[in-house]
Amino acid sequence: MITLMILCSIVVYIVLAVLFVKFVKKITNVKIYKWLAVVFVILLPIWDVVLGTAVYYIGCRYIPKVAIYETAETDGIYFDGLHDYYYKFDRRGRQITDEELTRIGSLYYIFPKGYTFAEALVTKMKEGPLYFTDKKITPVIYRCVPLPIDWSRPDFQRTSCSIVNDIKSKYMVKVTTTKAGVAEIRYKKVINRSTGKLMAECNLVKLWSCFPFFNWLGWQWGSREQGSLSNPAFDKYEYFEYDVLKPIKKRSEG
Repeated sequence: MITLMILCSIVVYIVLAVLFVKFVKKITNVKIYKWLAVVFVILLPIWDVVLGTAVYYIGCRYIPKVAIYETAETDGIYFDGLHDYYYKFDRRGRQITDEELTRIGSLYYIFPKGYTFAEALVTKMKEGPLYFTDKKITPVIYRCVPLPIDWSRPDFQRTSCSIVNDIKSKYMVKVTTTKAGVAEIRYKKVINRSTGKLMAECNLVKLWSCFPFFNWLGWQWGSREQGSLSNPAFDKYEYFEYDVLKPIKKRSEG
């Protein structure tokens, strides 16, 4: 149904574009205006694809970078610009706390690695069907800790996430994202919060490939992504901070 609506929209746009060019040609004899009208109706639905593709292939030559200057052991990590949203599970009659119903990004992935807590600056919430809708909120800091395994769902990582007033972790993973059409430039930095020292950095250029027609309206028909750090190195960006900030090793007593 959605595909049919998009195809109908494309046909309607083509008809309107032809009528617009004919209208411009009718009201003026200046050829440059006619050709500008043609360029306008061609670029309007695909400007984000044209811009993003250019930025991606140029950026791939100069932006990608992977550098580790220092590593450390820590019991937790603070994220700024990553895991910056929350959503809530339905209670479904279960006798569990609001803290357990709250999820912060994908922070639950951090606990099987051995960390005892994780923090994030949260700036939006996910809502609606499948949590696709973003809603901005007043920035707050959440801290999550792992909960004991529920043996009825052993593969599900239970967490308790609540708002806190201070940051406990000594180390911060800061991610800055710049968008240019369907391209994204991501800068990930690992910083020692106590000293402000840069410990590591990893830069990535991403391109969202999709049907090139009014994608900027949010259609994202058949979208997928590719990164400048091509696989398997592309995964290095996603998990880069865990190569820099390793969980404190548990030492046996005695």
